[in-house]
Amino acid sequence: MKSKKKRNLLLLHLIELGALVLVVLFVNIISSYIFTRFDLTEEKRYTLSDSTKDLLKSIDEPILFRVYLDGDDLPAEYRRFRNEIKDMLDQFRAYNKNVEYEFTNPNDMTDKNELMQFDMKLASKGVGAKKIVSGDDNLLKQQNVYPIVEVSYRGSDVALDLQAGSATERVSEANVVNEDAITASIENLEYNFVTAIRRLTRVMKPRVGFLLGHGELDRIDIFDIQMALVEDYSVENVLLDQNINALTGRILTPDSTIKIANKFDVLIVPKPIEPFSDMDLYILDQYVMYGGKILWLVDALDADMDSLQYKSETFSTRLPLGLDEMFFNYGVRINSDLIMDYRCRNIPIVVSDNSKIYPPWYYFPTLKSNSDHPIVKNLDEVKTDFISSIDLINNDIDKTVLLTTSDHVHIKNAPAHVQLDDITIPLNDQLFNRSNLPVAVLLEGEFQSMWRNRLANSFTSIAEMGYKDRCDKPTQMIVVSDGDIIRNDIASTEDGIFPLPLGYDKHIDVMFANRTFVLNAINYLAGDKYLIDARHRDITTRRLDAVKVKKQRVVYQLATTVVPIVSVLLLAALVFAWRHFRYSRSVNKNKKRK
Repeated sequence: MKSKKKRNLLLLHLIELGALVLVVLFVNIISSYIFTRFDLTEEKRYTLSDSTKDLLKSIDEPILFRVYLDGDDLPAEYRRFRNEIKDMLDQFRAYNKNVEYEFTNPNDMTDKNELMQFDMKLASKGVGAKKIVSGDDNLLKQQNVYPIVEVSYRGSDVALDLQAGSATERVSEANVVNEDAITASIENLEYNFVTAIRRLTRVMKPRVGFLLGHGELDRIDIFDIQMALVEDYSVENVLLDQNINALTGRILTPDSTIKIANKFDVLIVPKPIEPFSDMDLYILDQYVMYGGKILWLVDALDADMDSLQYKSETFSTRLPLGLDEMFFNYGVRINSDLIMDYRCRNIPIVVSDNSKIYPPWYYFPTLKSNSDHPIVKNLDEVKTDFISSIDLINNDIDKTVLLTTSDHVHIKNAPAHVQLDDITIPLNDQLFNRSNLPVAVLLEGEFQSMWRNRLANSFTSIAEMGYKDRCDKPTQMIVVSDGDIIRNDIASTEDGIFPLPLGYDKHIDVMFANRTFVLNAINYLAGDKYLIDARHRDITTRRLDAVKVKKQRVVYQLATTVVPIVSVLLLAALVFAWRHFRYSRSVNKNKKRK
């Protein structure tokens, strides 16, 4: 009887084991065809954006990532960076088996001439090694690291520096391992890889035009943003000058017909201060009617800090640009006012003893957005200079507010009296009684021409102009009531002047998100959703207290090595004691029955 029970019990265990093996095999077979990952991290660091997944799935030939950040002697921060790179590439490979990668360490080259030629090859592609200093106070080590990736696809390749730099890094600290820079580099990994793939897979670069001829910003003022765009776009300066073919032209289609088409995918209007002629307005209007997309960066008033250089007050008046009717027709109105925002930047002011103070300057608001729109999602603060409020006009155009003021705002209508004594104004709920005023708005839809309900004139009656009274398909434009949002600061040295990164405020040594906002806006208007989505990755670093770790190193070493072993042994002892207790009780019961 007992032997039969044992056989049945053994058979039951064998069946259970066999079922478990089958389940494991089934799960492995299914997982080889269907990729599934459960990302339990708070910031979803192991989840690719949907647009990145779509881009990866479109790759139909092998694409190779050569990563030069490798080696056993890498500092801890760079080892973490290297591991994050590998994790990201593993995710890419999970969505497309054409993704291949390899890690090599250029420092393994024993031939100095070979290493020199390798460095020269990287330099020709605009990247290079970084000299870093690592170690503790007792032993510092200097070495070259290569946070660089080369991506090859269909016979072409691009090289990218994966380590993010900081505009506020001081020269004396540039070669010290910076944990913040490494974290920022990890956040930018998906964006950098997507950028490389886009450059290798696109047929041609979209064309971006910067408008000239109406007192727009000088080239040095927009140097940084233009340099940021040249890798992904064909960037040109365009002068209207009443030239009907400046923005549009006639092209021959594949079916041998002639049609009018735009020359630029996106047009940027960077802070005009001189009036637009009727002909220039008409050219811009028709560019929009043919599907053109415009980023308007327009000041309503003529306020600037130069007016306060030699006197303590000034009056700001409306700039006679002639754009009001056009904007109203499209769905917005830039008001004739100046915003004073309690959330603002500080400015340097020299006092009597030649020292400087840094009071808040209410005319320099820093903007935030709570919108989930991809242009501004997770965007840090954006700096502005002398901005105006925007009203939304009720029409058929869809409007999305991208940037707003804070909850404590005061409005000064034109002519606006601006004086340095305004720095002494305290926060007053009765004065700062406006909130969340729009200052950047996205317009989307089928726009109607400003000339739609007018009698025929010299513009619309010319056949060569190809007049259209409305868009055939939806298009977009963005209106921002601050032209300086795209202007980079300029530094002066004995060797001359040079542009600083867009968004960097040299007076208070802070980097704002202007560059990201402008790039996101241009990417969106150009239809490049891949770059926008990939730019929003945000990695949270859970750091250890370096001072505490140094002082209590032995304690932490014991906690991470001895404690786990002791815990396992203790658990094993408890299990043994419990089994012994159960077995003893069972034996005693059997004895009593007998």
